[in-house]
Amino acid sequence: MKSKLLPAVLIGAAIGAALSLIDRNTRNTVLNSTKDLKYYAQNPNEAKDKLASDAGESSKIQSLRDEVMFWKDTIQEIRQNNPELEESIKDAKDTFMKKREQKQLN
Repeated sequence: MKSKLLPAVLIGAAIGAALSLIDRNTRNTVLNSTKDLKYYAQNPNEAKDKLASDAGESSKIQSLRDEVMFWKDTIQEIRQNNPELEESIKDAKDTFMKKREQKQLN
């Protein structure tokens, strides 16, 4: 007995794709993507250049990572140099938590 899963999935996908094309915005997006794909198929050097420029996006992620690490180090330095400030912040947090718990009980 042959498995009917793969043909059923393919038929379902084809029907779903056809139904989604009823929406004008989806249809326009598909047409534009197809035109772009055809253009890049005819001009592979431009496709390569576009991929190289898109690789610059990773530098944004690296920049964000560096920013987060900077703030982490800054906070750690403040905690080490000002233990009183850290205790004050913890006390304030505890006070807020107690007040919140009291409000929830009432």
